[in-house]
This record gives sequence, C-alpha cells and structure tokens, in this order.
Amino acid sequence: MDAGLNEHLNKENAKVDAETRNNMIKHYDYGQKQMYGMLRQMATERGLSKAELDASPGEYEDHLQPKAKEWYLNGMTEADKLMGQ
Repeated sequence: MDAGLNEHLNKENAKVDAETRNNMIKHYDYGQKQMYGMLRQMATERGLSKAELDASPGEYEDHLQPKAKEWYLNGMTEADKLMGQ
C-alpha cells in the first residue's frame, strides 16, 4: 500500500513541478517584455527617437538594453535563491 501511495504522490508532485516550471517561464517572458517596454518608454520620454532606439550600433541597443537585461536576470537569480532553488 505504501508503495502505491508513494508512486501516486510522486506522479502528483511531477505534475505540480511541470506546471510550476511553465508558470515561471510565462512569468519570466512577461516580465522581460514589461521591462523592455518600460525601458523604451523612458528612453523616448527622455528624447531618444525611434530610429535611435533601433540603431545598432547605438547607445540603446548596445548599452542600455543589455545592461537592463543583465540586471533583470540578476534579480531573477536572486529571487530563485530566496525561494530555495
């Protein structure tokens, strides 16, 4: 009986783990899109044109956007650590 219950619990845990991973991926993708949207908005409010935002090489594409992504990933890594992962 214990073996059957243990197998059932393992299957249920695997389902929850898969669902949690999918939710985290969606959360990450949404958060990254939000971050890039806010960054573009702030850059245009401070005077960068759309052409300047998309220029490469350019300050936005080559410096601001990668630095924002780096800090976003640092934050996600820190959050994972705090959650015990």
